[in-house]
Amino acid sequence: MRKLFLLSFVLFSTTCFSQAGSFDTSFSEDGRNRKCFPLSTASFTSAFQSTGKIVCYGNDYQGSGCLNRFNIDGSVDETFGNSGVIINILPTSGYYPQDMVIQSDNRIIIMGIIQNNIYPNAYWVARLLPDGALDPSFSGDGYLDLSFGTEQDRGTCVALQTDGKILVGGTSGSTAQYFTVARLLSNGNLDTTFGINGVVQTPFSGSESFANCIAVQQDGKIILGGYTVNAPFAKDFAMIRYDGNGTIDTGFGINGKVITTLNTTYSDYIDKIIIDPQGRIIASGCSSFEVNYKLAMVRYTSNGTLDTSFGTNGKVISNIGSWYSDVARQVDGKIVLVGGYYGDIFAVLRYLDNGALDNGFGANGLVTGGFEFGGFASSVLIQSDNKIVVTGNTPNPEFTLACSAIIRLNPGTLSTEEFTNSEVKLYPNPTSGVVFFDNSERMFEKVSVYNYLGQEVVKSFDCAHRDNVSFDLSNLSNGVYLLKFEGNGRNGVAKVVKE
Repeated sequence: MRKLFLLSFVLFSTTCFSQAGSFDTSFSEDGRNRKCFPLSTASFTSAFQSTGKIVCYGNDYQGSGCLNRFNIDGSVDETFGNSGVIINILPTSGYYPQDMVIQSDNRIIIMGIIQNNIYPNAYWVARLLPDGALDPSFSGDGYLDLSFGTEQDRGTCVALQTDGKILVGGTSGSTAQYFTVARLLSNGNLDTTFGINGVVQTPFSGSESFANCIAVQQDGKIILGGYTVNAPFAKDFAMIRYDGNGTIDTGFGINGKVITTLNTTYSDYIDKIIIDPQGRIIASGCSSFEVNYKLAMVRYTSNGTLDTSFGTNGKVISNIGSWYSDVARQVDGKIVLVGGYYGDIFAVLRYLDNGALDNGFGANGLVTGGFEFGGFASSVLIQSDNKIVVTGNTPNPEFTLACSAIIRLNPGTLSTEEFTNSEVKLYPNPTSGVVFFDNSERMFEKVSVYNYLGQEVVKSFDCAHRDNVSFDLSNLSNGVYLLKFEGNGRNGVAKVVKE
């Protein structure tokens, strides 16, 4: 079993949290908060910066969308933009938001669809500095347009490779018949070593095949997920996998493609794909007739076949109505699925690794957001201590404003068999660069460094037979890091702050 201390960024004297699914009262006093706007807005997605701050990105229905930021304690970050909010990010209109990802240096990449008098449909990508200002080192002015010359050029998703290159996914073609992915260099130029001049367009099936999400495996392979139309008005889960150079991975599914029907006469689509440590692929989305969608998940083996150990023949369809979905996996293998209808329910579901509802979470596996007038959850993040951060939307009590909503839930009790805290001491802490550890007593054999998101930023290296171990963090961004020690039958973890 994977040990939870590997990714823990906060040290506790005990390993017990409050009841699973309860609101974390150390977060904005009652576990929830919202930031309301004088515009009709919708929050689509969110992400952590390395400091633990939470950036939310959504639509202001006027142009390039809006960003708002919450502090790690759930309060609105008033230092971000105008009292925590940035509206009309680009200097022109018609740039509609879809997705966001945050680089390790805290710069923010946003993207979406262009619809204006120049482009009926096109992709756009922008990079912002950590404070939300346009980054002039990206494409000269901070943003660029991507048009492939077809009527349905619609950008919907973005991901980062480990080398810093940027993958932008979506659809193209006269009837949206192509799953499409482009790769950009860090400076915003197309990477001409990828596909044909930086772009790959793949016909799927039928007259419409729309990509909604993108994921990058540890081996660099790229998965696009969305839907394809296989019968009149019927959409099915659809995925394509590419090798790192943009060629189709023919060992995945059937000639690189996977189609999954959840309901033969209904519409099914993928919103999000994640890869678990075993290489299994979890796709979340919605399934049902156009006006009655339900939250759904499918899990696949690494080669694209249905994982029949999950749910019912690899599939899970909830009883929660939703137009949106997002999914995340805790380090203990439990899976959190979120969604809801606007004005109806802000829903958080947790499942066991086998796809069964975790009845110890909330009320029989379900927690609602606790906002007076409902809303919907659109994004879920898992802190490295397993606490669950969910963002979405809710109206204000007067129904005059739309609000970016956030909650944080306790994950429940962590097993003491899975968590070990040996109270490792580091100095100096905080540090501006080099940090030291006295290894003479415990004699650990190897050590590695993780960031706040649980990503390994310094690979495991040997420290056996060394009394005084040093780490150089000067090349890392400022923020909170976790040092993991292993060896000689001992495990240890320590937090360090880089300033």
